[in-house]
Amino acid sequence: MTVVHAEDLRARNRLAELGLSVEGIEDALRRAEAERNFCTPLDPVSLPGNIFWGRTIRFLRETYIPDGWTSASPSNVPLLVAPSGDFAITASSGSPETGYAALSPSTRYPKGNAVMKRVETNRQLLLFGEPETPREERDAGDGVPTWFLLYHHAKTDQGTRLYAELSFPNDPGNRGKISSWYERIILPWIDFEGFTPFVDDADDQGGIDIPIERRA
Repeated sequence: MTVVHAEDLRARNRLAELGLSVEGIEDALRRAEAERNFCTPLDPVSLPGNIFWGRTIRFLRETYIPDGWTSASPSNVPLLVAPSGDFAITASSGSPETGYAALSPSTRYPKGNAVMKRVETNRQLLLFGEPETPREERDAGDGVPTWFLLYHHAKTDQGTRLYAELSFPNDPGNRGKISSWYERIILPWIDFEGFTPFVDDADDQGGIDIPIERRA
């Protein structure tokens, strides 16, 4: 059964245990939204989503690196790694269920192999604990639990509402979308008056991995 931290105090306390805060995450999301809104309908449809995703990761790094966190991108998966090195955070757009404690979200799009391997690592760590390979022999961010900052833009009468949660997936599934969660921390939604949601934008790491092989 999924552990859900939905009340404000419970969510704040759990974030504090991870070395995070509602305010720090919200600031990163607000800054990412401001940059997304430089886009217009004349931009490629994928640009707003890619900007929001990329800037969310950048601004999370800018917020927490001064506190001892580090950035890493093993297999091109962008991570914010905790000072202890015990876990990491990445970001992804989510389905319309994102941010609702009573519902179960999924990632909005299927993910590539590198992301799904990280979810499989989560599952293995929950079942069997730390891997045998010593941490000092692994690349930064590899072999550690990975949390996902999920977000979803919804249209309101006044503009845009952004739902978000920090959640820990525990099963990669078999259709590319992550939809099984061991723990979820529901964040307060954010309203942006007068901002227009880009409902068809794409984001981040899609489900297409292109292998590159050397010709004989």
